[in-house]
Amino acid sequence: MVRVLVTLFIIFPLSIFAQTKGKVEVIPQVLGANSIADCKEFEIGKIVFFYEPDYPNEFKNESNSGSVNVTVNIDINGNIVEIVKVNGDQIFFEIALKAAQKAKFSPTLCDGKTIAVSALITYNFIAQNSVEIYFFPENVKDFTDVKTDSPYYESISNLTDNYKISFGYSDNKFNENTILTRGDFAQFLRMTLDLLVKHAKESNKIPYQIGLLKPFNPQNITSVNSIKDLDKKEPFYRSVGILLQTYNIGLVNKDLNFQGKNPITKNEVIDLWTNIFGKEAVPVNFEKTRNGEQVFTRGEFALFLHESMQVLSYKVLP
Repeated sequence: MVRVLVTLFIIFPLSIFAQTKGKVEVIPQVLGANSIADCKEFEIGKIVFFYEPDYPNEFKNESNSGSVNVTVNIDINGNIVEIVKVNGDQIFFEIALKAAQKAKFSPTLCDGKTIAVSALITYNFIAQNSVEIYFFPENVKDFTDVKTDSPYYESISNLTDNYKISFGYSDNKFNENTILTRGDFAQFLRMTLDLLVKHAKESNKIPYQIGLLKPFNPQNITSVNSIKDLDKKEPFYRSVGILLQTYNIGLVNKDLNFQGKNPITKNEVIDLWTNIFGKEAVPVNFEKTRNGEQVFTRGEFALFLHESMQVLSYKVLP
């Protein structure tokens, strides 16, 4: 039986409940192997299920961060059949090992035939005080600054309570009058795509076949490592990685910079939304402006996203 060493570089979303004490970043990586040369056509399997371990409760008031690498063997059906090696920070060994054992891959194909492979799954345990974090509320009342008389209240409420694609900052504020940054946009976009794709699958629909979304990667980058100014400590880091590796959406300029803390203009948002979701997903009362420097506030974008979701959600109904 052919065994190919394969690693996938995909960054997965974290449990929102882990944000108050730390986070765990799950990264299956692609390394490649000489055996791939034996295949005329090679299709790497993808993770179809992974367990998200929470950052350990016993360390929530400490500054313990570390990584654990778990090397596994995967059978022709995508099931993990053997833990080959575990190394890294021993205090996180047991949690990482249990998480890795629950992972499930789609089959890897060599000239159309399923083959057994090996993979490396990295678990990065990051203490809360070592990174900036977002706040993910259960409902709109959890935001301390969102008032019922706000012109954006209905939109923020629906995004938070019904769609679960809303977030704020560590001070538990939504900050509706704050300028939307490129990092904020990436976070909103990733959460939106995750939700829509989940609902499409529940309705037995294939997202790309129903025209739900299209890849958008004009710079043809393949790894977050190609993005020159992306810092792992930024709260939007994992979303930028998910957009790239899961949806083939690369939000970088021609110099391969993301500029996550910079404002994103209205025209940029409309262009990106049109390229990814289609013109029909852009709300009719939002048009490109002659002033290309005009920006969104977070409240204005909440209104934009809420109206767009009414169109996009219709596509994934059963």
